[in-house]
Amino acid sequence: MCGDDKSKSTVNCLVCRSPIVPQEKSTQYWPESLSETIIPGDRLSVTLSSSTPYAEYHVRKLLVKHLTESDKSVTVTQFHYTAWPDHGVPDNVMSVIRFIRHVRKLFPAASQDQPLLVHCSAGVGRTGTFITLDMMMQQMKAEATLSVCQCVRNLRTQRMKMVQTPIQYEFIHQALSELVVCGETEVTASSLRSFTESLRDPVTDSGPTLSLQHLEVLDDLSAQQRCDFTGAKAKENINKNRFPNKLPNDIYRVPLMSSSGSEYINASFINGYKQRDAYIATQGPLKGTVEDFWRMMWEYQCGCIVMLCQLEEDGQESSYPYWPGEEGEEMVCGRLSVRLVKVRGHGDILERRMEVKEHKSVSTNILVVKMIQLMSWPLEGLPHPTAIISLIKKLTNTLMSLRSKQTVIMCSDGVVRSGTFLVIHSQLERLKTEGVVDVFQAIKSARIHRPGVIPNTDHYVFCYEVLADFVERMEAYHNFKTLM
Repeated sequence: MCGDDKSKSTVNCLVCRSPIVPQEKSTQYWPESLSETIIPGDRLSVTLSSSTPYAEYHVRKLLVKHLTESDKSVTVTQFHYTAWPDHGVPDNVMSVIRFIRHVRKLFPAASQDQPLLVHCSAGVGRTGTFITLDMMMQQMKAEATLSVCQCVRNLRTQRMKMVQTPIQYEFIHQALSELVVCGETEVTASSLRSFTESLRDPVTDSGPTLSLQHLEVLDDLSAQQRCDFTGAKAKENINKNRFPNKLPNDIYRVPLMSSSGSEYINASFINGYKQRDAYIATQGPLKGTVEDFWRMMWEYQCGCIVMLCQLEEDGQESSYPYWPGEEGEEMVCGRLSVRLVKVRGHGDILERRMEVKEHKSVSTNILVVKMIQLMSWPLEGLPHPTAIISLIKKLTNTLMSLRSKQTVIMCSDGVVRSGTFLVIHSQLERLKTEGVVDVFQAIKSARIHRPGVIPNTDHYVFCYEVLADFVERMEAYHNFKTLM
């Protein structure tokens, strides 16, 4: 079907995960590795030309060739949404909207000369949800009213059971409702500075500032999000939380895996721009949770820590010292030992290199951990934007030398400073790739994973200030990548 020689390019939207065992949802029909070729049958070959990952989906380019007629080929662009659960709907409706927008950015409906090939496992539930949303989003641009019911009815005259469950039908309405409430929240690089300045201005003469208006919408949407803090509030775990109101949502909590000790730690997975669970946001360890912290680092093979607090701030502990005090010293944390190899400082940034191993094991496995600590972010207040840009530059260079899947972001509560930093970092990655940012939606997504991210207008505006400063530096150097 995709190899029909009537067209030179086509687009395929897959809205289910990769093949799932034991109940296979879709046989994988594309090659796994770049430049790999598979031959599904006796007529066509399929080669993976490129693959670009994002947090919730992949975009692949597939070159389909006729085996006997070498002049016949077609390029297939596959958009593969990977965050749709086997049962239910995605928890972040805007991730599906972003997915559809990406499809339509590359393949606008107005200029489309070939139909989109959309499929899931059965080709009705998730497929129908995607098609309905796509059609409604196009209709929103042209008309003042929508009828999801009529759209689904029309689809069902062409394919039975399109939009299969009540929860999928509700999901469509929720997504469209958020589109209307939130409006357009993307900001281009060229308008970042002017937009940042406008955030401080009142929407009306006597009304709230634009930043406060945005935050109120975010707070309303976050209040509708269902969170489960059962693990954090369990009797045996209460004393492991530094603050009783800064708790991880169970569904995104980082579980400790080893059989020895508790499986609880106050830490949450949070998506990045191009990587699912790119960050682990966590509180500064307590004296009684240092062993749990290093278990997490070892079990998830995390090679990088960004520490945004000091051990003591404003006369109170923000983190118990979880590393040895002097170079060459070693400390034992349960079954693990941690050795401080090297410390060096650059202005308000300290870098430490540590080695972690199982101290009673005959194994020679060593986890190298690099910690970058920013010393100038106060408990109450904000650092200078240039400090964050310098910190991100250090982080970028550090990650290039590591194979770490997740970056651990730590502050006293694992929420306020950690959340602000990871929102800036993820949007800086998007800025360098697409030339646009969406701080609003990045905060909304992060709050699903870690409630309380960006608690006030100061932190909200600060995100934009750092990004605007970065763009202005980029313009001076004429290239995004010269700074990172």
